[in-house]
Amino acid sequence: MATETGRNTRTIQGFVAELLDYPRWLISREVDFSGCCAGGHYNEFLSVCVECRFGDGCRWLDRHRTVSTARASLDELVEALEGAVDYVEFADGCETRNSAEARVWLRDARRFLNSRRR
Repeated sequence: MATETGRNTRTIQGFVAELLDYPRWLISREVDFSGCCAGGHYNEFLSVCVECRFGDGCRWLDRHRTVSTARASLDELVEALEGAVDYVEFADGCETRNSAEARVWLRDARRFLNSRRR
């Protein structure tokens, strides 16, 4: 994977940003915002948000819904990816986490995260 910037060169930040597309789609599909009094924006000061069964997913999605790779540091993107891996692996009600697509995404995300730890 290239780390140089340029028109036709893939960057590490671009790769992580692409990895974040899947959990954004998954979480926004699985979190039910229909009765949300906060309009789908997690508020840690509202007990209804803290106690909501979608709290973890909603919190992650609200923080990373529109992460701009131009403004986000690699560390911020990696932190978002770590949270997404945790959600996809462990969240209750994550219907598709055992799907082939989720398994492939988890494999790719873990490989990337493991490469950063070396």
